[in-house]
Amino acid sequence: MRKRSLAAAVVVALALAPGTLVRTAIPRGDEIDLSIAAIEDVPELVSHDGFTREGVWELSSARLDFGGYSALLVLGADGLRAFSDRGRILTFAAPGRPSPIHTRFATLWNRGELSATVPDSEAATRDPATGDYWVAFENTHSLIRYSRAGEFEAARLPPEWQDWYENGGVEAMARLPDGRFLVLPERADTGFLYPSDPVLAVEPLAFRFAIPEDYNPTDMAALPDGRVLVLLRKLDRAFPPFAAAIAVADPRTVEDGGELEIGLLADLTTILPRENYEALELAGVGEDGTIGLWLMSDDNLSAFQRTLLARISWAGDAPWRKHNEKAREG
Repeated sequence: MRKRSLAAAVVVALALAPGTLVRTAIPRGDEIDLSIAAIEDVPELVSHDGFTREGVWELSSARLDFGGYSALLVLGADGLRAFSDRGRILTFAAPGRPSPIHTRFATLWNRGELSATVPDSEAATRDPATGDYWVAFENTHSLIRYSRAGEFEAARLPPEWQDWYENGGVEAMARLPDGRFLVLPERADTGFLYPSDPVLAVEPLAFRFAIPEDYNPTDMAALPDGRVLVLLRKLDRAFPPFAAAIAVADPRTVEDGGELEIGLLADLTTILPRENYEALELAGVGEDGTIGLWLMSDDNLSAFQRTLLARISWAGDAPWRKHNEKAREG
């Protein structure tokens, strides 16, 4: 069994290496082509450590600009927008929910002074009040703010990001409920907490952080109380060779030069199919305080992987849960 697992991992590694990439057939024409289908090859376990699987869907398309999605935004209660590491945008209705949102493929052409750079989108976050959203790019260590309508507003190359590895820069970003922004790189031990919009020339608070069990951060979602859930990934001896987990951190406690504690909550491979999950977004908070979450996987533009969309819920012991329980009792 171990030999088969290692062999499978080698096959995937070769498929993803430069010059050996395997891709599905390229379609002809500009037709809107997106299939969203529930999958059956899911773990037998539905709940683990307070997290429950609500559904898993595979997204597929014959379009050349489909795949590689690394960041996700929720648009209202029934819309999703995914950003790829090739600068593509996919807007679509959440599965199983009636929605006026139509499937739309687009490209991040409007990037201001960054238009000549590679648009490796790795993180995104949104202001629910204004609809403005921010997209962070890994290879260029840059950030762009867009309006609700997707119009370019401002761009910046934060100087504090420029020492990160080219392929190990910003990977997780979240706008906190109080308007601050938390940013974590993939392959570094220093993150930043901004007092406001990081596209502006604001001075961030720098902090150290460590991820447990050799995981790396791939995305974050802000919780109503100011904490964040952190999506984690590491390579494993399995097929596909990715292990996913979720952790929690409280940026309200971090000080300049201090350390942000990140605590592991659950191994997600117990309830979700193995894939390269790189996107995490808050789906909403139920009346009982249960947190809904969307996850999306990056298929690395490989025929050996899938673009999966998963919906899970977390029944963690949180302040808003206790408040809601007392309100119902009263």
